[in-house]
Amino acid sequence: MRVFFEDCYICDSDLKNLSKKVKRTAKMFIVLEGLDGAGKSTQVKKLKSYLETLGAPLSYIHFPRYDAPVYGNLISRFLRGDFGDIAAVHPQLVALLFAEDRHGAAPSMRAALEAGGTVLLDRYVYSNIAYQCAKLPSAEEAESLRNWIFDTEYGDFGLPKPDLNIFLDVPVSFVEASLAANRCGDDRGYLCGGQDIHEADIAFQKRVRDIYRRQCELDPSFIRVDCSDPQGRMLPPDEIFAKVKALVDALQN
Repeated sequence: MRVFFEDCYICDSDLKNLSKKVKRTAKMFIVLEGLDGAGKSTQVKKLKSYLETLGAPLSYIHFPRYDAPVYGNLISRFLRGDFGDIAAVHPQLVALLFAEDRHGAAPSMRAALEAGGTVLLDRYVYSNIAYQCAKLPSAEEAESLRNWIFDTEYGDFGLPKPDLNIFLDVPVSFVEASLAANRCGDDRGYLCGGQDIHEADIAFQKRVRDIYRRQCELDPSFIRVDCSDPQGRMLPPDEIFAKVKALVDALQN
């Protein structure tokens, strides 16, 4: 059997495999990934509202934590361009900043999960892989950095691994239009009125998307949700959320 959403199939076997990953409790660890300007914040809000109806305490973290001491401040400065453009700092050093930010949040995530709560993250380890590996000139260098990030974050730092890791794959045309607009929100204060250097180049965003999609091919637990209609246009937010909710519900059945 297949669950069918527009042009996206979620096989019954995939849903069953997801349900085996967690015990039949309210505890879940869920991550949403996506490009800048991809409508991820909208889906996070919808998912937060839904998870709150399930009864378990909900812990939500947006990475990077711009207000976190030391690494949050350094990340904010990097993204504002204080250290130069995206080519000015080696991607491995940038990856370490983002990894250390998550390392600092790991105790609170583990505590929430051990207490039987649900943890929802806006970005996690695959963001580090996608955005930093997209800056490297060769596939060999990108693979080496990918492996280093995995080993550092999940190995050396002992970060907990998600039960459900979702990549919201949106049309590049939607991202381009979104980034060209005057974006605003509570999570934009780190820019101090400037522009995020990761958002300044649509060609870079396309490379990031390619890396994300490649990771979904390499890792069956990293699930790509197609946010396009048959004509390649962005689906309405509610239709995208229906796909996300189906994956979340599979964890509970």
